[in-house]
Amino acid sequence: MQLLYLNTNDLWSGKFTELESKLEELEVQKCMHIAQHKWTALKEIPRVEALIFGAWNSLPECYSEVKKLAYGVPTIFGTTYSCEQAFSCMHIIKSKVRSQLTNKNLESCLKLKTTSYKPDLVKLSKGMQSQCSL
Repeated sequence: MQLLYLNTNDLWSGKFTELESKLEELEVQKCMHIAQHKWTALKEIPRVEALIFGAWNSLPECYSEVKKLAYGVPTIFGTTYSCEQAFSCMHIIKSKVRSQLTNKNLESCLKLKTTSYKPDLVKLSKGMQSQCSL
């Protein structure tokens, strides 16, 4: 019944129609930035998740059951996101310019890109012997 009331209420159905158009607009912006290789501009685009959860959080408490259902749906597909993110990173790393990467080097680059690991470059460089010139 809550879903039926939500659908027939012009105020709230309009809010989700507005959200849909905003999400479509953000996708167009992302595509334009990617096509123009403006990688830093991608970080300035608002997160889609924040907009979606913001819209659902704005609903009054009388729609509590619909909100519970809406919050449960995104968690179903959580593992697919990680897979898609890793594949996108791999596509960026192994481009036409860098097509000669070995699988081992590609794997190392992917680990650095997809995890929060930050190597201590100063410590690593101190442990290496520098090449002496004669």
